[in-house]
Amino acid sequence: MPQTTYQAQVTSKDAADKLVADTENLQGVKWVNVNIDKGTIVVTHGEDYDEAAFKSGAGI
Repeated sequence: MPQTTYQAQVTSKDAADKLVADTENLQGVKWVNVNIDKGTIVVTHGEDYDEAAFKSGAGI
């Protein structure tokens, strides 16, 4: 499955958990992983991934 990585400033576990909850059910999203230390979000997704919807939901 394809993955896309984004740089983002997520500063707490609560913020990371909220970002995952807000985006995990969007079209094509299979898994969302937030790394607070590196400032990255890795999205595992299918071919039907709606990147614009994910970016909007994640606030990036």
